[in-house]
Amino acid sequence: MERRAFLKQSTLLASAWAIPALKTDDRPIKLGIVGTGWWGTDYLLRFAQKSGEFDIVALCDVCSVTLDNAVEKLMSAGVSKPALYSDYKALYEHPGLEAVVISTPTHWHALQFIDACERGLHIWQEKPISYDIREAQAMKAAFEAADVVVNIDFPRLHAPINKEVQDYLRSGQIGEIYQVQANIHNPVGGPKPGPVPDTIDYEKFCGPAPLSDYLPHPTPGRTNWRLQQVFSRGILADWGIHYLENIRSILELGLPDSVSAIGGISRQLGQDHPDHLEVRFDYDGLPVEWTHKTWGFTSPLPHTNIGVFYCGDKGTLFATDSGWEVYPGDGSTRKEYGNVRVALGSEEYEAEISREFIQQFTEFAMAIRSKSNDKIRGTFDEGFNSTTAVIYADLAYRSKQQVSIEPGSMNTPGNSFAQDMLLRPYRKPYIHPYSDH
Repeated sequence: MERRAFLKQSTLLASAWAIPALKTDDRPIKLGIVGTGWWGTDYLLRFAQKSGEFDIVALCDVCSVTLDNAVEKLMSAGVSKPALYSDYKALYEHPGLEAVVISTPTHWHALQFIDACERGLHIWQEKPISYDIREAQAMKAAFEAADVVVNIDFPRLHAPINKEVQDYLRSGQIGEIYQVQANIHNPVGGPKPGPVPDTIDYEKFCGPAPLSDYLPHPTPGRTNWRLQQVFSRGILADWGIHYLENIRSILELGLPDSVSAIGGISRQLGQDHPDHLEVRFDYDGLPVEWTHKTWGFTSPLPHTNIGVFYCGDKGTLFATDSGWEVYPGDGSTRKEYGNVRVALGSEEYEAEISREFIQQFTEFAMAIRSKSNDKIRGTFDEGFNSTTAVIYADLAYRSKQQVSIEPGSMNTPGNSFAQDMLLRPYRKPYIHPYSDH
C-alpha cells in the first residue's frame, strides 16, 4: 500500500487479531517433525505437544544425538515413542501422517517444502523459507498448486504488541512515519572447523549445498551452520527477519523497491558473515533500515539493543518483544507500555514466548481442520516477501552494489552479480527445483 495512506486507514478488523481458544474438541492431528535440533526440539516439538492439538508420530534428523534427545523429552512428557527416520522422504510416507514441521537448516527448506506440497501434507515452515530467490519462486508455485495449509513460523505476529503499536501509529500521535530502524546487537562467537562426529551423517546434512567444513557447537549433536554462508544468510535472515516481518505487518508493506547494504568483518576474522552490517530497504520512499553488531557493542540505551524504532515527525516509538515506549518530539515524559526491559531468557520473556507459540500451533491446527489458510497470520506470501527481502540484502552486501527488484520476475536489473546469485546451483545429485518455463 502507499505509505502515506497508512495513517489514514481505520484499524484492522478485530477478528484478524482475535485470540482463539487454546484447544479445540477435534482429534489430534498426526504430525511429523523434520529437524530435531535445538529449535526443532526445545521450541517446536515442545509447543506442538503443549498445544494439545497434535499427535507427534514421527521424527527425522541426520543426527542420532538430536533424535535421541527429542525422544527423551517427548517420553518424559508422557508421550509414546514416535517413529524415527533419517530420511525426510521416508517420514513423509509415514502411515496417516497429516502435517509436517520443517525445522532444518535453510539450504534444505525448498526441497522438503515442495515434496510436502506434492504429497498433500500441511506444512509448518521455518523461516527464512529458502536459501535463494529462485527456490522461493519454486516453492510459491508448489504452494499455489497444492491444497495445503502453510504456516511460516513468525511467532511475534501473535504478540499483542504488534496490534498495540499499529493502533498507536495509526492514531497519528507520533505523526507521519519517515523512517524505521531495526537492530540486533548481540555477541556471536566464531568457532573453528573440527572433525565430524560419528553421530552425524554430514554428507546428508550438506545435501544440495556445497560439502563444507563442519563447525562444532558446544552442545553435542549440534552444528554451527548459522555461521556458514553456504548454509545460511546470517543474523539478518535468521533473527532479524522476525523484526522485518513485524514492520511489514504493522505498516502493511510488500516487497521493497530496492535494497542497499554496507558492512564487513572487523573482529571475527575468518567467519563467513559480516560482524557489522547496515541495510536499507526502500519501500515506496520509506527507508526501513537494519543494523547489527556482533562484537560486544551496547546501545547508549541498553534495553534498545534488540528491537524496532518507528521515527515520526512528532516523536519516536521503540518496540521490543515485551513492550514498547514513546519518546515525544516535544521533549515531554517518555511513555512506556508493557515492559521494554524484559531480558532474553527471563521467566517473563519465556512465558510470553510460550503463549505466542501455543497460540500459533492452535491456529495452525484450526486452519488444517477448516482446510483454509484464511486465518493464518504467517502466510506463505508473508514468508516469501520477508525472505526474499533479506536475501536481496545479503546480495547487496556481497555485490557492494544496490539491488533493484523487478516484481514478478524477481530479477535484479543493473546488478549482474546479484542476478547471477538468484539461483545457487545444487550439488549433484540434487536438482534445483526452479524452472523458468
